[in-house]
Amino acid sequence: MSKTSNANTGAAVNEKMSMISLLKGLLVSYVITIPVFMLFALILANTDFPQRLTTPAVVVTTLVSVLTAGAISTKGIRNRGWLNGSIVGLVYMIILYILSSLVYNDFTIDKYVVTMTIIGVLAGAIGGIVGINAKGTMKYKRA
Repeated sequence: MSKTSNANTGAAVNEKMSMISLLKGLLVSYVITIPVFMLFALILANTDFPQRLTTPAVVVTTLVSVLTAGAISTKGIRNRGWLNGSIVGLVYMIILYILSSLVYNDFTIDKYVVTMTIIGVLAGAIGGIVGINAKGTMKYKRA
């Protein structure tokens, strides 16, 4: 087998691992998001929760979910954690936008959507960086 075919095989395996890691990260992010949003909806419906705290609660939930997704998506990946995390953050925000737009029957893109997308991409990038660096630290602790 030639060096070129070995390189192509390695690239294909890395792409497959990257896609699987991305999907795992997205799954975990929604496993966090959905129950937290449901709990938040329950609190809003049954208490006198201040309306001004709704947006910060959504932003914090999104940050935690996307940071976690970014970190998980870098599992099995040796470099470009920021890129993998950013992609996870962007895909997460696109899915969230589509679902919320369907629920509210409103597909407008305003400054809130743009801001949340930027927050999602940046949080994913930070999560990816943390995930890459945390793996390296754990290797040294085991040895």
